[in-house]
Parts: sequence; C-alpha cells; structure tokens
Amino acid sequence: MKYLLVIIAFASVIACNNQQPVNNTNASVTNDSLFAAFENRFIDAYWQQNPSSAIYAGYGKYYDVLKIPDAAALDSDIRFANRFLDSLHQFNYATLSSSNKIDYRILENQFHSSIWYIDSFKQQEWDPSVYNIGGECYEIITNPYAPLNDRLRTLSNHIAHADAYYAAAANMIHEPTKEHTQLAITQNNGSLEVFGNMLQDSIKNATLAPPELDSLQQRISRAKNAIKTYVNNLNNFLGNKNQVFRSFRIGDTLFNQKFRYDIVTNYSANEIFNKAVASKKYYHNEMYRITKQLWPKYFAAQTMPADTLAAIKMMIDKIALQHVSPANFVDTITKQVTDLKQFIIQKDLFAYDTTTPLKVRIMPAFMSGATLASASNTGPYDKQGVAYYNITDLTKLPAAVAESDLREHNNYTLQILSIHEAMPGHDLQGWYSNKSRSIVKAVFGNGAMIEGWAVYTQRMMLDNGWASNQPEMWLMFYKWSLRECCNVITDYGIHCLNYSKDDVVQMLKYQAFQEDAQIEEKYHRATISQVQLCSYYTGATEINALRDAYQQKNGNAYSLKDFHEKFLSYGSAPVKYISALMLGE
Repeated sequence: MKYLLVIIAFASVIACNNQQPVNNTNASVTNDSLFAAFENRFIDAYWQQNPSSAIYAGYGKYYDVLKIPDAAALDSDIRFANRFLDSLHQFNYATLSSSNKIDYRILENQFHSSIWYIDSFKQQEWDPSVYNIGGECYEIITNPYAPLNDRLRTLSNHIAHADAYYAAAANMIHEPTKEHTQLAITQNNGSLEVFGNMLQDSIKNATLAPPELDSLQQRISRAKNAIKTYVNNLNNFLGNKNQVFRSFRIGDTLFNQKFRYDIVTNYSANEIFNKAVASKKYYHNEMYRITKQLWPKYFAAQTMPADTLAAIKMMIDKIALQHVSPANFVDTITKQVTDLKQFIIQKDLFAYDTTTPLKVRIMPAFMSGATLASASNTGPYDKQGVAYYNITDLTKLPAAVAESDLREHNNYTLQILSIHEAMPGHDLQGWYSNKSRSIVKAVFGNGAMIEGWAVYTQRMMLDNGWASNQPEMWLMFYKWSLRECCNVITDYGIHCLNYSKDDVVQMLKYQAFQEDAQIEEKYHRATISQVQLCSYYTGATEINALRDAYQQKNGNAYSLKDFHEKFLSYGSAPVKYISALMLGE
C-alpha cells in the first residue's frame, strides 16, 4: 500500500494539540493560529495532490480520481513540495507551541524527502511494484464509509482510466530490478482478486440503474485487462535475455540519505549497525545462560556441546517443535489477541477500551509476497473502521514451507508476534490514532517510532508477567530480539557492505537461529526494501532510553502507565522529538 509519487507511512497515532505555547504571548498565539490554518490548507491540498493516498487515510474526498503516474505528475509533485516548503519557512519556528514545532519539523522533513525520492532515489523508474491499484480499490469497496451504491459509483469513476494509469506505469519503468519486477507480478496478480467474486457479489446486492451497472462492468473489465497487460509486460521483461536489470542494492550513499529521511534519529546508519552487532553478542550470552538452565529438562541424557552457539541451536530446535498446526494457526492467534487485551487491562498498562474493533483475517492477496503477518490500521480520518491483524494462510503453502514457518512461529514466538502486530503493538497504537487531533502527526508518522513501539512492547509485556516468566519464553524472546538486530545487520550489510546471500544466510541460520522459510523471507524482504528493516531496532533503542531517562526524572512519581499514555500522546513523531518534550529539554 504505497503510492509512487510521495512516499508516506500511515501510522497509528495520537497527538497533543492541546500543548500550551512555549511563549504565551499574543504574537505566539497568533503564530500558532496561523500555523493551524496553514496545516489545514496544506492537508486538503495534499490529498488533492495524492488522491489515492486519501483513500487509505479515509479522508472522504477525491476518491473518484486516479492520478496518472507520468512525467507531468512528477513535476507537479516537486513543485507542490517546494511551494509548501517555502510557505512553511515563513513561520517563526521559535514562537510555535511544542506540538506545532514537532509538526513543523515533520513537514519540513516530508517536503525534502518527497523531492529526494523523485529526483535522487527515482524509485518510480526501477520499482514496478509501486504501480498497483488493487489496495485502494479494495478500500473503496470494503470500507463502509458510504452506502454500497455510492461506493460502487466511486469505484467506477476511480478505475475509469486504469488503462492510462498502467500505460504510464509501463512507460515510466527503466532498468527495473528483477526482484521488484517479480514482486509487482505477484501483487498485481493478487489485485485481480479484488475485481473477482467478492466485487461481483457486492454488485448483485446493489441497486444500480442498468446504465450505471453496464458502465461499471465495462470499466472493471478494462481495469482487469490493464492489469493483465502490465503483468504480461513484466513477464516479458523477465523472459527477455537481453533485458537489462539494475541491482537491488542501492549503495552506501543512497542508503544513508534514505536512513536520514525515513528514520529521523540522532544516530547514523553506521552507529546503529555497530550497536546491533554489540546487541547480538549480548543476546547470545543470555541465551546460553538459559540454555544451560533448560538443558536437564530437554537433554538429560546428552552432554552439552562445547560450542555455545551449537548448544543454543539444539535447544531452540527442540522447543520449536512445540507449535500449532496450519489449520489451527488463525484460531490460535485470535485467542491470543483476546488474552492480550485482557492482560493489559488487568495490569493497568494502558487506558484501553477492549471493545474497539480488531479482527484477525487471512492476508488479502494484493498484500502478499513480503511478510507472514502484518497490521492494517484505520486511516486517520476513519474513526469507525476496523483494525486488522493479517495472517498468511499456511494451509495454502507447501507442507515443508508451512512446517518451517510454524517452527519459526512456535508456541512461544507466536505470542511475541501477536504482541508486536496486535496488542499492545501496532493495533493498540491504531486505537490511539483514532483519538488524534494532530493530522500532520497522523499522516506522516515516523516508521522508526511505529515499529520501535511494537518492538518495545515485546519485552515490556514479559517484564510485567506475560507468560509467567517461563525460561522457554525468555529464550525465544531473545531469539526474536536477534531477529531485530540482525534485521539491521542484514539491511546495512546488503546495501552498504555488499553482503552476499550466503553471508546473510549463514548469519541468520547459525547466529540468529532462524528457520529456512524465515531466512528466505528476510533475504527477499531486504532485496525489495531498504532502511525499513533498521526501523525496529533503532526505534526500540530510542524508546527504551527515553523510558529510563523519564523514570529517573520523575523518581517516585513515575508509573509505567503514565509513561505509555504520555509517550503515545505525542503521536508517531520521531522519538528524538518526543524525548525533548517529555524530558523538558
């Protein structure tokens, strides 16, 4: 669910629009009022400039428009960013309230980032997967923001020029990567399902007049043909031995620039890499300690290997055999989510309403091809929508692949996955976003804060008694933590240090103890993304440091619930901005 021209991350957010101005003078109040008016003008203009993105946000306007991704659209986006950047710089930053100062920095970074993505990164030229109408059409059809007849009329208008959209996309691609070409084929084939039986069932339940119905069916047919033509062209790329493909590796310079724009941290990419390497060593030491503790329980008749990593791997492989079946995978996760909701209320960790809608579902086909699980939160304007915990249907996978996935997501790590994706990770943060009053923080959420929060909650839940302090759970928690620091090592290593696939496989298999299916998924993910794999470890590192500093600052008045509520109240802003406000710097 990414839009080509302006790359944004929709986030789970709550804001703090009620912050008192730093300097409560008439000039300051006036400046804040003017800034609020500027934000309102910008946001509506932004959705008009990016109508497909407005659909994911639940904005309610411009749904009819499908923007054609041609050179004129790129030029328009650059002019748009420069115009609003100039307007932003007219404000006196020093006189803005604390909350507006954060918004100012977020917008400034967003404008610079948008221009950089088009002018320097040029993803529109080498990543065919950014062209896909399936996700936005799915939102139009399934989100009950309007009566069914109206949604179908909107869909009809939205896809009226799907053929021009995909023709422009095909014309834009120059020297794609093979990996992104294959991803585009998989996901666009998945988008064909959006226009399949489910849509036809909806049409049958509607009461469109015959002319409208005929027009809609014709446009659906043209849209499907446009997708098929695009996929066929991409297949021809792969089948043409003379086709030139660029490397998926973006190199050190682009990686560091992207890290700066996407992560927004005081750390450099190299500093985070070095910290991750150090964390890997720490986790190994903890895992060996627990392995020695558990050895008599699982291997009473065997001598522990002298090689510490070999001993840890034996223990993990043994415990990983404790897992559910593919058929019970979704039901098990559904129960976990219910139990996690009850736990956070019982422990008084958050002021959370457990009646808010959250559903576990099989991952839609147009989203597949990247991860086993994900969270889909409602947009910042969609206060009545449903948050989803998306799960790959393991019953559809080859038995050996499913078994490998289940060993990786065994009875213990599956709980950590649900903590991360659902409660109190991404989907709880989505609930906070529905209370947001700062739309800038909601729309342009910081990925490192969002992913870092989900990682932070994993240990926080165990520290507060989840899983009753079982050593097996702690062993698997550290294994999961290895995944996050090795995400950084894999990401930085591939793009900046030219790690080979064998380098990555050897590390993930023998130092991170990952299963073959997870290793293949992670390597594949690192070939179709850049920097994002660094966001988990970086954000969690910053949040844990902030919590320690906040506890020290507040002394006996500190409570974990207070930290959580205050931290989330600032929205999905970069952690370094939240830290400055929470610590009074």
